[in-house]
Amino acid sequence: MKILHFADVHLGMENYGKFDPETGLNSRLGDFLRSFDFLVAAAKKNKVDLVLFAGDAFKTREPSPTYQKAFAEKIYELASADIPVVLLVGNHDFPGALGKAHTLEIYPTLNVPKVYMVSDEVKTIQTKSGPIQIAGLPWYTKQQLLSKGDLKLPLEKMREKLSRRLAEKVDYLSSKIDPKIPSILLAHTSVEGATFGSERSVMIGSDIILPLASLRHSRFNYVALGHIHKHQELSKNLPRRQAGPPIVYAGSIERIDFGEEKEDKGFILIKMYASPKAMQSSRPKFQTQWNFIKTPARKFLTIHVKIGDDDDADEKISQAIQKEKTNEAVVRVIIETNEGKSAEISDSKIRAALSRADFIAGITREIKGHARTQIKNGFSDELASLDTLGILEKYLQTKKVSQFRKQELLKTAEKLIEETM
Repeated sequence: MKILHFADVHLGMENYGKFDPETGLNSRLGDFLRSFDFLVAAAKKNKVDLVLFAGDAFKTREPSPTYQKAFAEKIYELASADIPVVLLVGNHDFPGALGKAHTLEIYPTLNVPKVYMVSDEVKTIQTKSGPIQIAGLPWYTKQQLLSKGDLKLPLEKMREKLSRRLAEKVDYLSSKIDPKIPSILLAHTSVEGATFGSERSVMIGSDIILPLASLRHSRFNYVALGHIHKHQELSKNLPRRQAGPPIVYAGSIERIDFGEEKEDKGFILIKMYASPKAMQSSRPKFQTQWNFIKTPARKFLTIHVKIGDDDDADEKISQAIQKEKTNEAVVRVIIETNEGKSAEISDSKIRAALSRADFIAGITREIKGHARTQIKNGFSDELASLDTLGILEKYLQTKKVSQFRKQELLKTAEKLIEETM
């Protein structure tokens, strides 16, 4: 049985894009759809039996009809090729208020053939190669997992209870698995031990952290994850006897910002099988193999240049740009220099040298001896890969707030974020 696992499409992400006056659309939509088209073509070329989407179809919870149509066209193309598609709700798909429909709810409402939603359940899907069980673990909020009394617990105890409740969900789904049929857990969550694209370890913050042990000890043959944009296998560093099923984040199909500059983007092709002899057992052992397939994601490139007192600033910057493959890339230039040399730098010459780039994200001067970065004719992407607490911490550093005071303010901010989950 062949399965394709993908996640985090995020249609509607328009940063580093240009307005097309002919279509009225942002150029970045084309980037995301190019990667999506590549994925659909791979599914059909490899004659997969099933496609699994692990959540986050759109950037926002209320996408425009244009983006809804674009996503629906790709799902319909898969279903029309006689490939069942299973959809899961992610945090960006989740409605902003109780009673509102989520962004994917139209599919079960219209009963679209070959398209299924899975949530808090184990669903058996019939494919060309036989049945498979898909268990759904959608995005959960604090209010969905805790009682009103639990919401009054101290922050640390509340976090522990949230993780435990999420693990109990996994245990329950695992207990419903028929061992004679292959099974996959499709989940949109943060798992203990995972890393974000900016190489930060997943810390207990606004996300509810699912313990890795709950997945290692489950009865699933594969765990298909969404939510974190960095492709990674969480089970590969565990001892073989403890590893359990492959636990894999597909990652996003297209780069979002410079925090993902060095990451490959793509999806997972899975092959799941059991020998005829194994199938005669009451508990057959299904073998799972998988491969990461790269999409033609837009290239992001940072060019760092250090200008010394004796350097010809424009010449050195030009040489640094010529060494890189800037064609069709989203490029930012960061120049480390002093106040005197900064005045010699010509932004127009830099832009001319970057004429083959798809988008110039910024030309940033880092002036020696300045607490702040000076920015001209562009913007710094430094904050783009930071979460809310990271941005606050950066602000407090620039204000030279004492370490003790900074930690107190960060703790208070974290608590406020938790209360709005």
